[in-house]
Amino acid sequence: MPLDAARIALRQATGAVHERLHGVPVFARLAAGRIGTAEYVLLLRRLLGFHLGVEALLRAAPSLAPYGIAVEERRRSPLLVADLVALGAPPLAAVAPLPPAESAAWAMGCLYVTEGSTLGGQHLARALDGVLPGEAGRSFLRGYGARHGAMWRECCTAIEACGAEAGRLAAMIAGAEATFGRFESWFAAHPA
Repeated sequence: MPLDAARIALRQATGAVHERLHGVPVFARLAAGRIGTAEYVLLLRRLLGFHLGVEALLRAAPSLAPYGIAVEERRRSPLLVADLVALGAPPLAAVAPLPPAESAAWAMGCLYVTEGSTLGGQHLARALDGVLPGEAGRSFLRGYGARHGAMWRECCTAIEACGAEAGRLAAMIAGAEATFGRFESWFAAHPA
């Protein structure tokens, strides 16, 4: 079995929705550096609402500590709040409703979605060079900064350990699919 078997399975199971999300107009404009500051603020607020929902789900879920994951270290809502404040916008957001995690493996699938989203953040942060002065408003996209690589490797190790346990891979896939689906509907219902 390959060392990244669980991630391969997750990527294959969620590939279609992941591709659709790249086509969401606000994300396409962000990636192309064609987003205005006001629209970017709206996007940050939508992302804040989603991440607040995910963080509540993960706090209430069975612990991921047996896999080496401290969910409090992976909270990204403070970065979104900091970005909104840096841009002079009140950090207000409706919280996205997410279903409760059915198991630790389901929660790990949810985490796969949010942690995986950090991978393109550096590119998106650079795309804002012509939109935002300096680094203000980019901390969410910069992710964990100097710790980014280590945090991603820890997440990958946890995903593989969880996925290697009998019956857990299917639950992780269900959690990832549900999280991607909620993210997609969150932006479809209230585009930034």
